[in-house]
Amino acid sequence: MAYYFFTALPVFIILSWLILFFLDRRKNAAKRFLTLFLSVALVNYIAHYFYFNQNYDVYRVLDSVWVFTSLAVYPLFYYYIRLLTKDLKADLKWSWILLPAFMLALFSTFIYLLMSPEEIEIFTHEVLYQNRKPTGNYPLLVDMQLFRVHLFKLIFALEVFLTLYFGLRLIREFNTKVRAFYSNIRTRELSIIKLLLFFFVITSFISMVSNLIGKDYFAAFPYLLAIPSITHSVALFGIGYVGYKQHFTIRDLSNDLSDGENNPIVGDTAVMSGREFDLLFDKLVKLLEKEQVYRDPELRLSDVALQLGTNRTYVSRLIQSRCKTNFCDYVNEYRIRHAERMLTSMENAKLSPDVVAIQSGFASKSTFYRVFEKKNGMSPGKFRNVHLRLGSLKGSP
Repeated sequence: MAYYFFTALPVFIILSWLILFFLDRRKNAAKRFLTLFLSVALVNYIAHYFYFNQNYDVYRVLDSVWVFTSLAVYPLFYYYIRLLTKDLKADLKWSWILLPAFMLALFSTFIYLLMSPEEIEIFTHEVLYQNRKPTGNYPLLVDMQLFRVHLFKLIFALEVFLTLYFGLRLIREFNTKVRAFYSNIRTRELSIIKLLLFFFVITSFISMVSNLIGKDYFAAFPYLLAIPSITHSVALFGIGYVGYKQHFTIRDLSNDLSDGENNPIVGDTAVMSGREFDLLFDKLVKLLEKEQVYRDPELRLSDVALQLGTNRTYVSRLIQSRCKTNFCDYVNEYRIRHAERMLTSMENAKLSPDVVAIQSGFASKSTFYRVFEKKNGMSPGKFRNVHLRLGSLKGSP
């Protein structure tokens, strides 16, 4: 009973998420594409189910389908990341990423059609399941299917590497853009997608190990099937959960960026003199120190640019060249200074760190605690206790 449960567990996980995705009325392009990804994964794990339950007749039909879906999920996952970070809509020209999956599945299907029942029997029991002692030299068509099995492992490993490499690069580039425009990145930076990629890495690793040792190994030792079944199920649950919760995408970023494109421009970045450069930076510092615009938790680069009478690109370059940082970290530095002043003031001694976070401009206490501890090496509460204790010692006779 437990064996059947573990063979079907990933199928139930995917089905649960697919129902939620189909019912979700707020689907963006990325979510719609993730639904396609999960649908392909569902077919793949259904084929897994028939394989591990040794339903030979059904799996012979599904073997080529399994080849296609197995080699399709990682390219599809990569394109899902593109729809989160780079592409505003799905483009059919990217269908070429499925070409290796399609060609190898077509090759497998063609060979199956040419094989005699005896050759299929040999391939099924001596190659796919290895539950029968090999007879020695295989017929040509069986050797061709065996070549397909080895080629599959090579293509699969290559796809995993390329998806990880280019997926991480897309996420880093997107996060850089987010931190350069928003002061509140909690719901915008793709930290949650990094979590999704973590689940993806787990799936990749388990899949690569499974392919290296062969599915037949788990068929021969069924109690070990619980390991890949649980890890794959956890990974699939994570992908579904993170994808369902992710609402902010490149389309939202593009819309916000376009809102600030028509700001009036003072000076040209290419010809502005050093004196003009200094004056604009002084205006920026005054805006933050005197006007305390950093206390707006949703402060954006375009808001600052509008108040300075210049464009967002120039303000971003100004912060980068003068402070060697991005807009988000630059604004958070002022927020932390404000919080430090509040925490060391006797007048605010009764205010909780959470209230201090809000009054300093942080949109969430988790962000406040993380940024504060990174700068000071201690929590806000401990920082307050240390400084108030020092202040009382200095004031004592």
